[in-house]
Amino acid sequence: MEFAKRSEDVSQRISQKLTSIIKSSKNILIAYCGATYGLVQHIVSILKISKPELALMAIDGDYTYNVVLPYIAESLDLAIVYSDAMHEKALLRLLHSILLNNIRSVFIIPNVVYEKHRVQWSREFENIDIIEIDSGIYRLASLLAALKIAIDIGDMVARINRIKSEVEVSSIVEEAANRYMDAIKLLKSCRNVIVSKSMIPLGEYLEEHNYNIYMISELLKELFKKSSHLHETFMLAYSSVEDHIVNEFIIEALRKGLKRDQLIDLRINTDPFTAPIYGILISMVALLESL
Repeated sequence: MEFAKRSEDVSQRISQKLTSIIKSSKNILIAYCGATYGLVQHIVSILKISKPELALMAIDGDYTYNVVLPYIAESLDLAIVYSDAMHEKALLRLLHSILLNNIRSVFIIPNVVYEKHRVQWSREFENIDIIEIDSGIYRLASLLAALKIAIDIGDMVARINRIKSEVEVSSIVEEAANRYMDAIKLLKSCRNVIVSKSMIPLGEYLEEHNYNIYMISELLKELFKKSSHLHETFMLAYSSVEDHIVNEFIIEALRKGLKRDQLIDLRINTDPFTAPIYGILISMVALLESL
């Protein structure tokens, strides 16, 4: 499918820009504006495995721009910034702080944010690279880029080597669509999705498309505030590595009054670093078929 190939191409552009900089860096700050925490958690985790000696800090951009950044700027080799399309004010505050503190930075932003503030983002920055991505493939391309960077940096790490075959999503999208056909059908009608920790990027993607998203670790408290929840159906998205956590959650949910057939599993049996990619691929297919 065309969106998968475009995501591959864009991810290659991002990885080419970032890989050499990260290889020569020791201290990196990765900031998230809006609902991009999942993307940041993903790249921080995979970078730490591919290059354990990296000192990585993940932090909320709207908190760090004046509370933290001015005091650690001199120790940073690089800042990487992600943002959703809704939090451009937080993003601009962070940009101004990074400019004032002269920090080597790469901003990875949706094209709608770039176009809305073109005067700001099209300036010639001495120490800042701006990578704008089509909003429709922003999350998929960002996840793929993180994998490609990790493979380039940590090609001697066994776990990183195992995921090499899964970065060419254009070659696996049809297979994934066939394998998870039931999930695609369910996503067309079910608007309630529970996500595990590894699937937060999927939750953030679906939330942008008006799904009700619940974190598995917080759901039981939230879920039963409304008695109507006890009669609804939920997709439960997780990676197979998280089976034990999901089983604990299911037992507790059944005790609270939910029935097992109200929880429809989307269990992705891949590495947790590729599981959200499969989840987003499946969701993109479902949304395209719903048009």
